[in-house]
Amino acid sequence: MPDILRWHAQLSGAGVRATRKRVQVLEVLIAEPRPITARQLHAELLNRGEPIGLTTVYRAVSSLVDAGLVHAFTQAGEATYRVCGPTRHHHLICRSCGLVLEQTAEPRTDGFEIEAVYGVCAPCARRPPSEQ
Repeated sequence: MPDILRWHAQLSGAGVRATRKRVQVLEVLIAEPRPITARQLHAELLNRGEPIGLTTVYRAVSSLVDAGLVHAFTQAGEATYRVCGPTRHHHLICRSCGLVLEQTAEPRTDGFEIEAVYGVCAPCARRPPSEQ
């Protein structure tokens, strides 16, 4: 059973009720180093033996995004999700493997605040072109 008490304060502070399903979704997202889709979240929860519907996963992730605990990305035309830190930041996103890193420095360019920077991470850059 997920540790609802562990996340209760953080979820409550973000204005989200700490339901079992939301905590389960949050715990899967925390364990994932890369953004994942709602379908992948759903499959992982089912693999863990948790009975949950895909619609419930979408609702849970939506409430976590609205609360600012999870960030939604679009990769290959599909929404993906990742837990984000509480401080103001932007994202460095690898176009090759999908890795997302948070950068806390606040770069500004000609009055624009940068939210995401796309590039290639060091491990992907070291791979031969045939493997990318």
